[in-house]
Amino acid sequence: MATKKMGIRSGNTPARYVSPEQPYSDTGIGAQAGGILNRCIRPRTAGDLPACVEMMGVVYRDSGYPVHGVDNALEDLLGDDEAWVAEHEGAVIGHVAMNKTAAGGERYANVTAPWLEKQQQQQQQQQQQQQSDGTDGLAVLARLFVHPGARGLGAATALVRAVEAEARRRRLRLLILALVKDQPAIRLYRRLGWVHYATTVHRWGEGEGEGEGEGGGGGKEIAGECFASPPW
Repeated sequence: MATKKMGIRSGNTPARYVSPEQPYSDTGIGAQAGGILNRCIRPRTAGDLPACVEMMGVVYRDSGYPVHGVDNALEDLLGDDEAWVAEHEGAVIGHVAMNKTAAGGERYANVTAPWLEKQQQQQQQQQQQQQSDGTDGLAVLARLFVHPGARGLGAATALVRAVEAEARRRRLRLLILALVKDQPAIRLYRRLGWVHYATTVHRWGEGEGEGEGEGGGGGKEIAGECFASPPW
């Protein structure tokens, strides 16, 4: 019986990602999940892009993520502000990105607008006079995906934790839009202590839309759940 190739070989020599505090490399999470993971999380490099594009295609055929398809996978990846990959035995098995939000911008508006509205409501209830936090202190976790053959090794958890640590270091609050069809992702964020704050709609297709930078005014749409990273 044929087996899925787990991970895509990168053109880079494996290197640990080291934060100001400590490197993200362990086996504990994978062991708890029933897998054995010799894993490191490190910043994505240009040499990783072919592997990430190929992996996006594998993930899309397996689960339909991302919903807008992978025809422009390289362009999507190049649009990320910052990104990390997970490696296992020299192969890239997972990816995650962190993108800053622009004040007044439409990118990620369906994720940031409900959050800002909630903050304003809380401030009004507390009779505070200052304005909402604005988008300067926010970032969006995006393009989290793991090779289907590497599931159960804890790579998704490790990737999220790595971005959380970097965001915390910069005093940024992370937001994420998880589509309702992606229940495993929703369960992951809940398990990691992320806070649900709104239900919204993700649109893509023709015209101008909102969400992960994909268009979609007159195209397709699907419901999504918005989560915020745990408070510092």
